Amino acid sequence: MRPPTGAPPAPSVVPYITAHQREPHVSPPVVRRYGWGGQGLGYRNETPYDRDADGALWVRQAIVPRDRRGEPQFETVHALRQRRAMLDLLCQVCGKHTIPEDEGRHLFLLRDVGRPVAEGERTTAPPLCVPCAGTAVEECPPLRRGHVAVRVQHAPAWGVAGVLHDPETLERIPGRELEEVSYGSPLLRWVLAARMVVSLHGCVPVDLDAELAG
Repeated sequence: MRPPTGAPPAPSVVPYITAHQREPHVSPPVVRRYGWGGQGLGYRNETPYDRDADGALWVRQAIVPRDRRGEPQFETVHALRQRRAMLDLLCQVCGKHTIPEDEGRHLFLLRDVGRPVAEGERTTAPPLCVPCAGTAVEECPPLRRGHVAVRVQHAPAWGVAGVLHDPETLERIPGRELEEVSYGSPLLRWVLAARMVVSLHGCVPVDLDAELAG
């Protein structure tokens, strides 16, 4: 099927963190559990893999071999691959380890909001290697509209982004999709995490065109 006239061309690269057609969320209904500092969300058949080291409960998402994943869903992110990319500083596009080339700093791209990246600023976007950064700004619509490049010395886990649930009813709270919650917050026990959030430290703005040319 050809794309409609005037539609943007399909991306030439499928990013590592992109979810695919046959990788749906497979999370069971949440239940009330005790532990991790008090009452909170849990799964009835919970396993150690369902929580991170700080106690956040994560969505379950299918993990399928690459050749059986189906069509990429470019507008969605695979929760577990995003989390792994953050923890291991993998490039969000190619999935390989990002190699710091500027005094040990890793490259991050953020949307341009009209100001430099602030110390301690948070993001759910994993780092990139330089070649993939060039691909990202060409093919990612939000980055095409404006971006800032920054070299980061340290990107510790700050918390998670996920769906908050009502402590009384355990129902999702309407209108609060993917809310950022810090580790240590009492709300952490009532969020179903879908993204890892890191904070950026030792930030040095860089010229991406210069880095690509170099």
